[in-house]
Amino acid sequence: MKRLVISLLVIIIILPAVFTIAKNKKGYKVVTGTSTNTKSIGKDELSRIFLKKKHKWGDGVRIFPVDLVESRKERTEFSKDIHNKKVSSIKAYWQKQIFTGRGVPPPEKVTDSEVLDYIQQHEGAIGYVSNSTSIENLKIKVITVTDD
Repeated sequence: MKRLVISLLVIIIILPAVFTIAKNKKGYKVVTGTSTNTKSIGKDELSRIFLKKKHKWGDGVRIFPVDLVESRKERTEFSKDIHNKKVSSIKAYWQKQIFTGRGVPPPEKVTDSEVLDYIQQHEGAIGYVSNSTSIENLKIKVITVTDD
């Protein structure tokens, strides 16, 4: 009986931690070409890149951000995590930029493979794909996103 009580207590203590860890796992990963020197990037800098407020990498190579379409759950999560805004707010930002002639949004791709193709075709490109997307045998690498 004592073992049963101890086992139940361990489960009660550990189970919430397991769910918290699983809940915090991101459904996307940030990717760039292997020629990019960046291994990690802060959320603020990444947001600036996707809002086209930062245009060049540290080595002077032009940055080409690429988004997933609005309907993708990874886009929703990315916007919330990186911009701290809903996708609709980011869309409104871009409508204002277009209307005032200040810029156009990054291209939007429907599939992860389209994002990966874009990155391989554009030196300096950066995007994000589903965490389950394989990048094996591609000239693509995952970069770590830090809290700044």
